[in-house]
Amino acid sequence: MKPTSCFSLRMLAVLALGALAPACRKETPTFEPLKLAEGTTIPAATLARGHDVYTHYCASCHGEKGDGQGPAGSGMRPPPRNFRQGLYKFGGVAAGELPTDDALKRTLRRGLHGTPMFAWDVPPTDVDAVVQYLKTFSPRWKQESPGAALALSEDPWKGREAEAVERGRTVYHVAGKGNAGCASCHVAYLPRAELAALTESVTGRKVNLANADPYTALPRDSDYSLTVDAKGEATQLAKVLPPDFLFHRLRTVWPQGTRVEGQPYTAQAQREDLYRVMAAGVGGAAMPSWKGAIPEENLWALAYYVQSLVVMHDTSAARDLQQRLRDSKVQE
Repeated sequence: MKPTSCFSLRMLAVLALGALAPACRKETPTFEPLKLAEGTTIPAATLARGHDVYTHYCASCHGEKGDGQGPAGSGMRPPPRNFRQGLYKFGGVAAGELPTDDALKRTLRRGLHGTPMFAWDVPPTDVDAVVQYLKTFSPRWKQESPGAALALSEDPWKGREAEAVERGRTVYHVAGKGNAGCASCHVAYLPRAELAALTESVTGRKVNLANADPYTALPRDSDYSLTVDAKGEATQLAKVLPPDFLFHRLRTVWPQGTRVEGQPYTAQAQREDLYRVMAAGVGGAAMPSWKGAIPEENLWALAYYVQSLVVMHDTSAARDLQQRLRDSKVQE
């Protein structure tokens, strides 16, 4: 069976289980108001409505207990989020902090690209209710306030796109001196000799890549649960493969020209979404927050450079580049 066929069958199973949920669900439990660490209190009626929305749309994958162990979630990669951990990948805050409500609602409205997490067409009041209900699963919400939302700064490279890509190329491949060194986890997109020369020109440090393979990413440890015990505690953690921007779908970034939240997805929107995830990092994974760690102009330049790779996604140009890099390993 082709992978696309498997994915389609998985989607049908999710939809079928979601459609059946209202018929087989238990009576809505009684809720007490939930007081959060930030000082607000969620009314019981909001939690009750959120429970109903969650049962209908979310429980088939994320589980009735919010532990990521729903019947449709078995074998999914990435695995459905275990809300009991209180860990969120895309929170609009520094990685590891609790997300803002706006970030959670954004994920619900948009979904996650390339995953079974759909963009649900749900009324705004129900989106708010289910976001509040998610907070019942983890004690973190009663102990910690959400992180400060990371603002989208002004793009300093407008009108100088080619220059931005060139700067971003260095930010991506070289670590230190105000650069991110993304290639240490993600793959490199420069031939070995060029990568070594760039590193030396920026840092003054010679590097020997003779026995290195900068073109193959390795799975990294994460804090995301695959399996849990009766208490919802993780018994096995997932590995995360840093994406190859030429071939992997990015969860919060879509191809230009598609429609996201009913609007055409432009190059600017794509670049801003890349900036957001780079600035915040990815909670529970090895991807750190880069906002404040490197200069803003370098962070934006990095978004431009990665975008120059993303637009080549799964094209003949991407395959040609990959082949040239593989050939360079043999020649050098």
